[in-house]
Amino acid sequence: MSLEFSVSRRGALAIAGAGLLSACVKGSAKKLVIGDQRGGVQALLAASGELKTVPYAIEWAQFPNAAPLIEALAAGAIDTGVGGDAPFIFSLQGNAGVKAIAAFRTKGNPTTVMVPGTSAIHSFDDLLGKRVATPRGSIGHYLLLAGLKRAGKPLDAIHITFLSPSDGRAALTSGSVDAWAIWDPYAAIGELSDGLRILDLDRSLTPGLGFVFGTETSLATKRPLLTDLSARFARARKWGETHREEYAQMLTQQTGVPIAATRRYLNRSVNVPVPIDAGLIAEEQGIADLFHQAGLLAKPVLVAPHFEQI
Repeated sequence: MSLEFSVSRRGALAIAGAGLLSACVKGSAKKLVIGDQRGGVQALLAASGELKTVPYAIEWAQFPNAAPLIEALAAGAIDTGVGGDAPFIFSLQGNAGVKAIAAFRTKGNPTTVMVPGTSAIHSFDDLLGKRVATPRGSIGHYLLLAGLKRAGKPLDAIHITFLSPSDGRAALTSGSVDAWAIWDPYAAIGELSDGLRILDLDRSLTPGLGFVFGTETSLATKRPLLTDLSARFARARKWGETHREEYAQMLTQQTGVPIAATRRYLNRSVNVPVPIDAGLIAEEQGIADLFHQAGLLAKPVLVAPHFEQI
């Protein structure tokens, strides 16, 4: 299995520049290898101060998006990481031992459909028969499928073109497609840099779920570390809501996204830690069922066995 990611190794710790371990960890081989995306877990934990008191070693592995991160989890190359609900579902086809161990829900407008500012498209119904770009199997893809299902339309009533976020943006601004199903920060950048307009869509179409992941192996050997990390991540999420400017500055440093775009998307969505319960699992099952109905999954996926609240 080919894994495309780079691992940052700076001494034994590599925790946002911190160079010291606590005395108890210096004599221990315990550490977490955490998969991350630029501007993700590490940025938030560092900005909130949660990395200053971590009593175990951390090694960071950087990925371009969630799909290869979950692939690395399945291969045993990393212990944990954070990603969205749609990529998680695709990983379950192979039953590779990846588990969602903590959850958070994004409330607001992080995933949407964008059109040029002068477009005649103003509602979801206006997308019927149009060309819409989005990454295959992404939450943007799910947004389109969920809208079609709710409207009682065939799942091919929108001509979906599968493109990466950067290629989708280029296709929309060049006129190759009519719309672009995407999420922040790409949406905020598109608004401010390209004059794109966000459609007013029903926000209940997507559950907005994200997860902290573990594996059967890391849960068996490093559960206390995973429990501690999940708690720190939850606290950091709450910190981010009351320290948005500090968080925005850190994110801009990490990602290179202009500060105006960073501020815009941080101020229109909220990430809230939520329990893994029957209702949440049912929501995730609904995503899996719709992807299977659309022919994106080779076989039905039962998601419940792949959750384990810690």
